[in-house]
Amino acid sequence: MMKKSTLIVLLAAVVLGAAAYYFDWKRGQKEAANSPADTSKPAFTLQADDISSLTISYPADPKSQPIHFENQNGVWQITQPLRTGADDVSLQGILQQLASARVAQTEPGTPDRLRVFGLETPDVTLDFQMKNGAKHSLRLGKKDFTGVSVYAIVDSAKDVALLPESLLVSADKPLQDLRDHSVLHFVAPDATSFDLKNPSGELAAAKDHDAWKFTKPSSAPGDGGAINSFLASVATSRMTTIASETPDNLAKYGLANPGISLTVTDAKGKTATVLVGKKEGDEYFARDSSRPTIFRINQDAYKKLTESFTGLRDKKLVHFDPAAITHAEIHNASGTIACTRKNETDWTCDNTDQKDDKQKQDAPQKDNQQGKPASLDKLFTPLEQATAEEIFDRPTPNLLSKIAKAAFEAILTDKNGKVLKVEISKESGGFVYARTSETPTMYELKPQILTDLNFKPSDLTN
Repeated sequence: MMKKSTLIVLLAAVVLGAAAYYFDWKRGQKEAANSPADTSKPAFTLQADDISSLTISYPADPKSQPIHFENQNGVWQITQPLRTGADDVSLQGILQQLASARVAQTEPGTPDRLRVFGLETPDVTLDFQMKNGAKHSLRLGKKDFTGVSVYAIVDSAKDVALLPESLLVSADKPLQDLRDHSVLHFVAPDATSFDLKNPSGELAAAKDHDAWKFTKPSSAPGDGGAINSFLASVATSRMTTIASETPDNLAKYGLANPGISLTVTDAKGKTATVLVGKKEGDEYFARDSSRPTIFRINQDAYKKLTESFTGLRDKKLVHFDPAAITHAEIHNASGTIACTRKNETDWTCDNTDQKDDKQKQDAPQKDNQQGKPASLDKLFTPLEQATAEEIFDRPTPNLLSKIAKAAFEAILTDKNGKVLKVEISKESGGFVYARTSETPTMYELKPQILTDLNFKPSDLTN
């Protein structure tokens, strides 16, 4: 039975807890009541995607020309003071700011206040039209004393509105910041072929389903990851500055006979070509053949366009499906090991160098693995992961001599009877050399692969 004193203490704790909860709740209610309500309202009631044209003017700077943007078939273009593409990121930022801008508060728009607020001659004005034909305007003046808002006049309002200063920051930019800075216009995942000429030679590759294959300088599989990365890096490359708005004197910029050219083609046959000419300081002159502008690119953009056949070709030693292999014959430092698949996961392996029963009985128990379930991960994994440091399509007699007596050999047979043979030399000069039955090409590999493949039969048992 609970003592009376204990019961009193317990009841007191409950009462105190309830009181604390009540007073916390009351304080929260009071704070919520005293919190200022959000009285801001939208400057415009519209969606950014519904804006069809925009003109940005700079009345406070008489030397600046208005910049006019038009959405043409879903693509924003600058039509004044020159015709060129718009920088989509910068322009979308302005449009989103217009759509989301909220008026924090308003002030009377008397003449003296307009002068003080910088709205008599605004720093920036934005005039834009909607797809339905409706027109809007916005005049932006000085920032307020907090620095987080800017004085503005929305459409033909009599009062001055306080809007986020981020709108002024987005819009108050020169033409060079608002124009398109892409080096080349194409969508990397849509590319189906490319031709590249640069100091390393001429490369040509095309996509066969999802696999890239080279036709120049020789027929060879491409490294899909490396090629996709190369194309993506070019598609996202940005010019640094404009050298000329017209291509009147290509020789001056080394673009009459460019040192680099890249042409990318998509599934619809649309092509995009970039040309790179002379070096000036740390930059290079370049142009997109579909545009008149001559621009400069930096060292990083130039380096992307100097990719070589070696850098983009497939450097894996072999391609096979381990799940399709039904038989494997392995020759390594431990002798000859013959393995046959039992089911999806298990194999049976025998050391066939032990030819008679007495040899098998005399062999150390750990190496006599006949009949025990085995796994061929120690064979398949190193072969699948083997990547060449260098590739020799036409191996010299000296290279061929290195593999004349292989230190490792594997003969893999799949369920369709197709045979793949892999040979690896002993170490020579810090490397090993390999070749397969699929091609005369030789691969220079790090010697670790030979160490990994010199397993014993006992290493394969589960």
